Amino acid sequence: MAKKLDSRWNIEELSDPDIYDAIRYLEPDPTCRNEQKDDTAFVICVTVVILLLGCVGFVWLWWK
Repeated sequence: MAKKLDSRWNIEELSDPDIYDAIRYLEPDPTCRNEQKDDTAFVICVTVVILLLGCVGFVWLWWK
């Protein structure tokens, strides 16, 4: 049988600033999210442009 784990975290001894620091540590950086959205939008735009150029090139070769 599995042993019962003994929790020794001493949650009662944590103060409010300690808890707030832990929450801030675990939350992702909000500025990082905006940079990721900008990077994703840039990659999507570049991909669409490349696909459109490929389609135009294919049509150009087909008519030639």
